[in-house]
Amino acid sequence: MIQLGTIVTVADKTGVIFGQCIKVLGNRKRYIGKLGDLILISVKWINVKRIALLKEKLQQKYSKGTIHRALIIRTKINYVRLAGVYIRFNENAVIIVNKKRVPYSNRVFGPMLREFCLKWPWLGCVSRCIV
Repeated sequence: MIQLGTIVTVADKTGVIFGQCIKVLGNRKRYIGKLGDLILISVKWINVKRIALLKEKLQQKYSKGTIHRALIIRTKINYVRLAGVYIRFNENAVIIVNKKRVPYSNRVFGPMLREFCLKWPWLGCVSRCIV
């Protein structure tokens, strides 16, 4: 579960390493984000070597302090499937997306849930490991 102030790992190829949750998007009274929810993150730490490979316009877009929409793909809290199987990850991870939940990058690092790939097929295309 992700709430205000949570530090999350960005698991895509944009060059952002860590971000901080500043808002959970959705219902006005909901303050906690779960798997598959949209949040707003502020960039806290970037990978300088990976950012240097991007074009100048994208370097400014993903610089420290910028705000982006992100989709939660992994949390430390258990996720229960219909068969009663519990899945738990070691980190809180997000990917940077647009308003329609389409990722900006063409690669996602680490595992992703099969339910996401069935619900949003474009996420299955960019991930290598599906659990």
